[in-house]
Amino acid sequence: MKIAIINPSLRPESKRRQLPVGLAYILTAIKKAGFDFDFIDMDINYITMPQLEEILSKTIYDVCALGCIVTGFKFATRIAGIAKKINPRTVIIAGNSLVTSIPELLLNNTAFDIGVMSEGDVTIVELLQAIGNKRPLSDVKGIVYKENGKVVFTAERPAIANLDEIGFPDWRIFDLEKYEEYSYVNVNVLDAGRNAENVLSYPLNSARGCPHRCGFCYHVFKGKKYRKYSKQAIMDEIKRLHFEYGCNFVSFWDELTFANIQSVRDMIDGFSKLDFKIGWECPTRGDLFKKEHVGLIKDLKAVGCDNISFSLENASEEILTAMNKKLNVAQFIEQAKALWEGGCVPLTSVVFGYPQETPDSIQKTIEVCEECNIFPSVGFLLPLPATPIYEWAKEKGFITDEAAYLSRVGDRQDFHINLTQMSDEQYVGTVTSSLEALAKKMGLEFDSVFKTVRYVKPKIMVR
Repeated sequence: MKIAIINPSLRPESKRRQLPVGLAYILTAIKKAGFDFDFIDMDINYITMPQLEEILSKTIYDVCALGCIVTGFKFATRIAGIAKKINPRTVIIAGNSLVTSIPELLLNNTAFDIGVMSEGDVTIVELLQAIGNKRPLSDVKGIVYKENGKVVFTAERPAIANLDEIGFPDWRIFDLEKYEEYSYVNVNVLDAGRNAENVLSYPLNSARGCPHRCGFCYHVFKGKKYRKYSKQAIMDEIKRLHFEYGCNFVSFWDELTFANIQSVRDMIDGFSKLDFKIGWECPTRGDLFKKEHVGLIKDLKAVGCDNISFSLENASEEILTAMNKKLNVAQFIEQAKALWEGGCVPLTSVVFGYPQETPDSIQKTIEVCEECNIFPSVGFLLPLPATPIYEWAKEKGFITDEAAYLSRVGDRQDFHINLTQMSDEQYVGTVTSSLEALAKKMGLEFDSVFKTVRYVKPKIMVR
């Protein structure tokens, strides 16, 4: 059975090229199961659609599989169409939120034949075995497919209870020499004592899922139990990354690395026992650290923690409630100031464009970022399928043709839809001018306040 696995390029013009963590797990599972496959990495090799068509036309593939987030719909569906045009008998498989969030829409409107729902490590192997042995697809849990013109869902596959059992990705599947050229721009290295250009970073997935339910967020583990690798497994993986790949900076690639203070203490303990120094960064909630945790934060800094990211999203309490964020601005400010005092740089992201957004709420959000001495990663609200805000946008008539909507959206930094009562010009203009003013106050220069490649460390704040 000839298999092609494709890594699409969702941001062809981006200055970043990052190892795809989710795909890496899938490729590793397929490789461990003994399947041979051709891996076509469009992203790192800058492969265009015409070039992909030429590559695929040289081999008759029985199976072609690809996955991406749902905002890559326009790229993924074009790839599927190319593969199906070359060989109508090729079974084309989709994964990630591309299928998990829109299964019926995807199969009814594109060339995809089968979708792997939610967690795919086990499912993809069983699916390939079923295709290769010509067994019924109905025997494979966790997939969706078309049969006699109808979309069929098989039984749901339970989440993997013990992540230690599946291990971590085999990064040697990828062209690491090429990816390592982008290593230092893929992380927020802010420590003045560390030369960013000498950073060799790797992603590390230490947890799956998130126990929170923000109204604009979608990921393939949504609704699944939040799970973490064991402390020992995480530290063993850091050792492997360091000694086998030369990694000297770890980027924890999680929805949520620190779920509580005990998980912070566990991480400090693990890093303190390593016999080498390594830098790292991770995400957490915006209300985890309090004033009394400054000492703990200093311990994090001592074991290599460079920066911690957490999302304010918006400074309007009304909007935070609408988002189901379950965070208040005072908690965010307290955490940011505690992190500065403890020596770990705080980073945040914000989202503008909920229906309640106004010029005043935009300015208030920027002012909170200024008070915390943080230049935020900014996105315009992009309603994603299977989220409450997406359903609201459909109900109110902002999204009438879902396939057309998904075919034109992309990065959250780009303006795609306006759910506010402001005009497009006022909405985008207010966000842009407010960000430019903040950058000027902080003495920062970017090619674009929406497309920052690396964050520049401002003067450290003390309380």
